[in-house]
Amino acid sequence: MQEEDLLRGAERILDARRSVGKLDGLPEPLRPRSLDDGYNMQLVAAERWGEEVAGWKVGATSQEVQKLFGIGEPVYGPVFEKTVFDSPARLEARAFQHLMLESEFAFTFRAGLPARAAPYEREDVLSAVEAVRPAIEVISPRFKRLTVDHVPQLVADFCGNGAAVLGTPYRDWRSLDLLSHAVAISLDGTERQRGTGAVVLGDPVNVLEWFVNALRTRGLGMLPGQFVMTGTMTGIHTPRPAEAAVADFGELGRVEVTFD
Repeated sequence: MQEEDLLRGAERILDARRSVGKLDGLPEPLRPRSLDDGYNMQLVAAERWGEEVAGWKVGATSQEVQKLFGIGEPVYGPVFEKTVFDSPARLEARAFQHLMLESEFAFTFRAGLPARAAPYEREDVLSAVEAVRPAIEVISPRFKRLTVDHVPQLVADFCGNGAAVLGTPYRDWRSLDLLSHAVAISLDGTERQRGTGAVVLGDPVNVLEWFVNALRTRGLGMLPGQFVMTGTMTGIHTPRPAEAAVADFGELGRVEVTFD
């Protein structure tokens, strides 16, 4: 894509984010044609948004979702500082285009992993992690619907991230069996779905290792204090206003968000 088209497409997404508007889609020639175009537009949009990146979300981390999206790997996007909240959180529904919730592991980093030519090995990545936090991601694309039929456009839109709600850090996380660790999401006290860490690329650590190296290949790196959410284990669920959403991570604790 031409640089001018990347900029104009990014500005349309940012205008919708500012106004909490919903786009039908980006028109030609502003619509990204490939994942590379999507990431390039995402980078332009993030730079122009001007807010600190507090962490990252990784999506399409199950084979089922990748098949739905027509891709063979996950996708990712930044999470901005002003949209990160501690649990329990009460958020304004009118601040979001959509209220779609996912239960995820969030890995926080004590050490940075800067961009470099050589791939990071798994132990390099794990040694940089400080803790795991249970998390709920708010998916809120700036489009009228989740654009599963045009993933590059979704990638450009920060992969649809609207916010992150984080629970208590768990520092002895390497003692856990994350593959079989159960998570359940409930709305208004009614359990909606259960899952385990095996849902996300077979192991949340697989997602983490993939992401760090995907970021590296684009000349970017992890910074100390940032986090990575590794994808939903309980599908996507939409609460009604005033309806408490709770993700129960067992010994890792619970994460709660309510929209007023």
